[in-house]
Amino acid sequence: MRIKKSLAEYTADALGEQIVVQKKYKTGDQLPNEIELAREFGVSRATLREAIRVLAVQGLLTVERGRGTFVNSEVKNYKDVQFGDIGSLRMKLIDLFELRRIFETEAVRMACERGTEEEIRDILDAGARVAACINRRVDRTVEDQRFHHAIAIASHNEFMVHLVPMVYRAVSETLLRFGTDEILARGTLNDHALIMEGLERRDSELARNAMYIHMAHAIVSLKAANVGEEIV
Repeated sequence: MRIKKSLAEYTADALGEQIVVQKKYKTGDQLPNEIELAREFGVSRATLREAIRVLAVQGLLTVERGRGTFVNSEVKNYKDVQFGDIGSLRMKLIDLFELRRIFETEAVRMACERGTEEEIRDILDAGARVAACINRRVDRTVEDQRFHHAIAIASHNEFMVHLVPMVYRAVSETLLRFGTDEILARGTLNDHALIMEGLERRDSELARNAMYIHMAHAIVSLKAANVGEEIV
């Protein structure tokens, strides 16, 4: 089944192209205010805000409350990926989580064995922010992406560093369409706590098994909710 893109997704594509392809905005640049951008793209401010949220999930933008929206330093990680390529693939959400179960279990094992103390601390801090979002019942998508990306960085495997954001981006875009984030929230606190315990103790087997369980929980939840059809 092919799902038509929303106006917010088309707006996100256009703004993303300005950042990644046209280089209109550079790393660290602050975007114009909502009124200016909404006028430029001919959309409502609500549509623009959703588009910005999509790009924040993808890691291209960072929204700082009270300050504005900024181009993320991680933009450089997308230089080898044509913007929107992930969205053009035919895939199943469960397939994505099965893929994550394969390589993220190894990424966290390598992080335990290779990560510096600072990198492990970055992972633990990111995990704490995910937990805070869940406890406050606010969107945790960006913080969750940072948690898994921090693990990839600590793995000291360049392919992992590029692969994790790409796959996570596809997962996040799908969840935005289906609105199934609450399904995946079940058990995340306990799963992440066990992953972080393994990292903190440098117990690679504990961390690896905890990540495997985390992905398995997600797959079981998606199957129970009958979320597994082709997404595009």
